[in-house]
Amino acid sequence: MARCAFCDANFETGPGDVLLVCPYCGTAQTTEGTKFQDHYMIRVHFDQGEAQTTLLDWVSKQLGVPEDLNVASKFVKYQQIWYPFWISRVDAHTDYQGMGRDANFYNEWPQRRGAYKRIDFFWKPESGAFTRRHEINIAGVKNIDADVRSHPIPTRAKEYFSHAHAEEFDGKVLHSNMTEDQAKKLAHQIAHDRQTNLVLQEVTKIDSRQDKIDVGETFLIHVPVWELEYRYGNKKYKASVSASTGYVIESQYPRSMSFRAGGIGVGLIMLLLGAGLIMLATGILTDLVGIAAMLQGGGLISGGLLAILGLLLIYKGASSKEAKENV
Repeated sequence: MARCAFCDANFETGPGDVLLVCPYCGTAQTTEGTKFQDHYMIRVHFDQGEAQTTLLDWVSKQLGVPEDLNVASKFVKYQQIWYPFWISRVDAHTDYQGMGRDANFYNEWPQRRGAYKRIDFFWKPESGAFTRRHEINIAGVKNIDADVRSHPIPTRAKEYFSHAHAEEFDGKVLHSNMTEDQAKKLAHQIAHDRQTNLVLQEVTKIDSRQDKIDVGETFLIHVPVWELEYRYGNKKYKASVSASTGYVIESQYPRSMSFRAGGIGVGLIMLLLGAGLIMLATGILTDLVGIAAMLQGGGLISGGLLAILGLLLIYKGASSKEAKENV
């Protein structure tokens, strides 16, 4: 339990919560009672019904979904969760020196332009600089779905947080497990890693570098997401839909029996073809020795790939697990 330093109300907190949002007055504050000013939200533009309709419309367009999904499914759970994210705008400049790989090309094939008989690779010193502004999103809670963690947040549409707006939809506002200083430190590291990736696109080995990384505006923003669950047949399926944009963050959905049967059938054909190529290439089918000699190398590879793909299709078709689609 915690006591709001501004309206004196008691409210519940969880382990690891360090930046709290009072559910009565909506004030963001530290556990010591210091008010946090830069607290924003993204407004809800899709209510429960609209989110459910958007989800079913999207799911119905996926491969192998039963044709009666829209009419036969029934929503059994729904909750609007307001996830906290720290947003940092980071200006970064990196000067670097390193070694890159280059090549000399010799004896172009006359039958094919751009193909050479001999290529010599060598190392050469390279240097340069990258200047970038990074907007870095960091989830403020530890136990968060990976797809929700990485979904796009329209920060340009932010406005000051209003707990009354969240209450309109009976939303659950989560506290942050991370302080502003912790978020800035992590944003600094992420920006450094992004600069490193840029440099490694130009050189293979970094000999020296100088970085100037400035973590600027940093604010807390609460983002509303509809966590939905619906029933189709004997099973339940979960989904997450952005309440601000209608973006289907992730969704589980069933596959029709006809789709499963087709997958098994195609998988069996590919498995048999792959097994046949392997037997030809290894000489098991001794009556076709000439063909086996021609297929000695490529037949093993092609047959193996076909067999693996066939087994995967058979597994997918026979599996009773629901399909999960990441948007």
